[in-house]
Amino acid sequence: MQKVLVVFLGIGLFAIAMLSSLSAQVVDRKELVAALKTIDTNIVKYFPRWRICERDLQIQIYQTFLLFGYPKENLDMNNIIITAAPKVEPGMPYTLLLVECGSEKMVASEIDAYMERLAAIISGDVVYSGPYKGEPADGKRTYCYEDIPPEIPPTEAQAEAIINFLEPTDVDHAFTLSVFEQGLKIGDSGFWLRAKLGTDEVGYHFWSAGEAKILLKRPLIVNTDMQTHKAIPFLLNAYLGGGYRLTSGLNPKNTLFEFVPARRLNAGPGGKIVGGFEFFLPLHPAFGVRTNIEIPLQSADGQQINPTTYANYQRSGVQFIRGGDPARRITGIAPLLRSTGQVALFYHWWINPAAPENFFRLDLGVSYAEIQEMAVVRDTSGVVRLQRSGIAGLRTYHPDEFLDWLYARLEYRHQSSYPFGVSVQFSNQILLVHGYLPIVGRWLYLEGKYATPLRDAYPFEVKNFFMLSPVLRLTL
Repeated sequence: MQKVLVVFLGIGLFAIAMLSSLSAQVVDRKELVAALKTIDTNIVKYFPRWRICERDLQIQIYQTFLLFGYPKENLDMNNIIITAAPKVEPGMPYTLLLVECGSEKMVASEIDAYMERLAAIISGDVVYSGPYKGEPADGKRTYCYEDIPPEIPPTEAQAEAIINFLEPTDVDHAFTLSVFEQGLKIGDSGFWLRAKLGTDEVGYHFWSAGEAKILLKRPLIVNTDMQTHKAIPFLLNAYLGGGYRLTSGLNPKNTLFEFVPARRLNAGPGGKIVGGFEFFLPLHPAFGVRTNIEIPLQSADGQQINPTTYANYQRSGVQFIRGGDPARRITGIAPLLRSTGQVALFYHWWINPAAPENFFRLDLGVSYAEIQEMAVVRDTSGVVRLQRSGIAGLRTYHPDEFLDWLYARLEYRHQSSYPFGVSVQFSNQILLVHGYLPIVGRWLYLEGKYATPLRDAYPFEVKNFFMLSPVLRLTL
C-alpha cells in the first residue's frame, strides 16, 4: 500500500512540475511576443530605418493593415516606416523587423504572414517596377524611400517639423541648386551660404530685378525649448552679404531662356549691401519678426557704363536743364532698382504638431522699394554715362499710398511623403506666386514663380513674368 501511495505521489509531483513548465512557457511566449512588438528604441534607432514615399506602395501597405483589422483611425498612409536588421553581406535583401503605418505595427512574423509579396519589394529582394519588375533586386530598394538617420529617435514626429523644406534645419549638410537660388548648409553649425537671383521681396524675381546676391546666414541664439528645437533650432538668424548687377536677360531670344520675357529693370553700378535677421520669440518661438534691407553702395549719377548691358526705354519730356550741352545727347532712360527693405511680423502654424505634415506661415508688415530713372547720356567721344543731375523730367517710383507699403505673404507646405509647397505674396502692389513639387524622390523638384502687378504696370515691369526651374536637393 505504501508503495502504491509513493507511486501516485510521484506521478502527482511530476504532473505539477509539467504544468508549471507549460505555464512558464506560455508566459515566456507572451513576453516574447510583447518584446517583439515593442523593440527597445535605444537599440532600434541603430538598425537600418527608412520612410517609404512611393505612393502606390504606400497605398498597398495601408490597405494591407486595413484588411487584417488594424484600426483605421490609427493608420497614416503618409507615415510608413520600415525597420530592418543590418545586412550580413552586401547584395542580400534586408530582413524586415517592423513595418509601421501611423501608430500601428507589424512584426517579422506578421509581415511574413500578411504581406509576403510586399515584403519582397520592401526588402530589396525583387525589383518594384519598370522593365525588370519581379526580377532579383540584389538588395537594392527600387522605390522611393528616405533613410532615417540614427540620431532621430523612432516615431518622433517632431523631427519632421521643419519651417523651410528647401532650407532644412533637421540635417547637418544640405545643398540646393536651381536657377533661382543655390544654397549650401555647412555642418551642424547652422551656417548657410546662399546665392540668389532677383529680389522676390518686392515682386521682381529671376532676372526681372536686374540684380543677384550672395549671402552668409549665421545663427546667433540657440533655441533651448525642446518642444520646438527640431523645427526652430535657433531663435536669431542674421544674414549679411552683397548684391551685384546682372548684365544678362536683355535679349533671351535664341537662348535656353527664350520663353522668359526680356529684362527691363537694372541694378546700378557699385553693388549693394544686403542684410537682415529673423528673430523668434523665446516664450513662443512660432511667432517672431523679420527685417531685410538692401542699400546701394554708391550713387549712379555720372557713372560711366556699357549701354549694351542696361535695359532702357524712350519717353518724351526728358531733357537737359537750361538747354543742355551740345556735346552730349540723351539716348534713353535706364530705370535702376535702388534701396529696398521690409519689416514684418510672422507666425508659424502646424495644424497637428503631433503629425506636422501641414505647415502654414503668415508674414505681415511693410515694404519699401525705390526705382530711379536715369538718363543715358552719350558725349561726342562715344563715352556713355548715367546722369540724373541737370536732367528734367526723370521720375522716381516709391511708395505713395497704403497699398504701396503693404507687405503680406502666406505660405503652405505639405511635409510628408510627397512634400510640396506654395506661397502667395503681395508687396509693392505686385502679386508673386511661388510653388514647388517633387519629380523624383526627395532630391529632384520642379519650382515655379509667377509675378504680375495688380496696378497699372510701370514701364520697366512685365505684366506676367513666369519662370520654371528644376531643383536639385541633396542632404546628409
